[in-house]
Amino acid sequence: MDKSKQLIFKCAGVLIIVFMTYFIIRPLSTQKADQHNCRFWGIIFSDSQSCPAGTIRTHLDSLKSLGNSNPDGWGIGFYLSPDSDVILPVVVRGEPRAPLDPRYDKAVTDMINYMHKCGIAHVRSGTSGSTGGIPNPHPFQRCGITRNFQMLFAHNGSIPVEVLLELIQAINPAYLDLNPPDYAPDYLDSDLYAIYIMEIIDTYHNNTIEECIMIGITKLDSALNFDNAQLNFIMSDGFTLWALRYARSPLRNFDLYYYPHIGISSFWVAASKPLDTLNLYWAAVPNSTLVILTPGEPPQLINIFDVYETSAVYQGLEIISPNPFKGKIDIRYCIGQSAEGIELKIYNTNGRLVKQFPLPTPYSLLPTSISWDGTDNKGNTLPNGIYFCNLNTGDTSYTRKMVLLK
Repeated sequence: MDKSKQLIFKCAGVLIIVFMTYFIIRPLSTQKADQHNCRFWGIIFSDSQSCPAGTIRTHLDSLKSLGNSNPDGWGIGFYLSPDSDVILPVVVRGEPRAPLDPRYDKAVTDMINYMHKCGIAHVRSGTSGSTGGIPNPHPFQRCGITRNFQMLFAHNGSIPVEVLLELIQAINPAYLDLNPPDYAPDYLDSDLYAIYIMEIIDTYHNNTIEECIMIGITKLDSALNFDNAQLNFIMSDGFTLWALRYARSPLRNFDLYYYPHIGISSFWVAASKPLDTLNLYWAAVPNSTLVILTPGEPPQLINIFDVYETSAVYQGLEIISPNPFKGKIDIRYCIGQSAEGIELKIYNTNGRLVKQFPLPTPYSLLPTSISWDGTDNKGNTLPNGIYFCNLNTGDTSYTRKMVLLK
């Protein structure tokens, strides 16, 4: 083989290596680096605890560095030390990525100097609405319409905007007018997510905040059907810090941690990844889990799909097993009133009744579950497809969609 041919083969080999590096290896490394859409952090501490300034500075310096891979701005929110019984939220936002914006460090200093008990920070990699040219809209500030509750809220992940809009309007068609989004009509999924959680808290005002979150996530999970979504959020009213880890796809199962990993602490931190070198002091939160952090109390971890016991429950119908389903699906209902002859009925897409469950009386005031194995009233296995579960209480009718796969 002459030298010219050898040179050609060598050049071809180099080009192949370059191609593999750029089009194969690089996307894989980028996917690993961009595991999250956005990153968040939150802290809650007691009145007796002085502001843990060193911890805050260390964590938020680390969060700032994550702004390099989350380039769509930053946001910091905290509650001011009150002169009265009312605590007031302050939110500061920036459009440039955090490492390039000197206002970020100023906002961190203001947080340390003026914060009362609680703060939230966020760096954004936008997935809906405008992703450039606007400050990071997180954290969102929301106030209840029918309930005395306010919150700071941040989200990481992606949720279909149309699903959130449909859920919000199904509960109350006027709610978006009463509690309007910050961005419309070019909606942000996180903005609508905060409004949706606030609407659930407004609607089920006899339930605890934890129960409202469980109701809201159960409804949202059922409505998503085949859509993959990441529902991680962090939220606070200035007295408690709530953080949720839930992703529907195991390939994008976003992380959540709390700090420090001890039984009881005078302050707690929750974040989408450990933000210092003390990884042993961070506790990983399992998927499908809500963590409740209150100063001076041990962390509470609740599986969001567990049936909770309460005497103040909602009336309605929920799908509480994975949907689509194979084998069987669990359906949770609650009547919450006196009635006679109520049945759960399942219809196919042609409107034909395929299964009915007469419900025992007297009706329990607690949520009750029924399992359906995908068979009709005669025990015949039904074909794959979409089915509708209906609960009619006389005054109200509830319908939920289910997808059967064999």
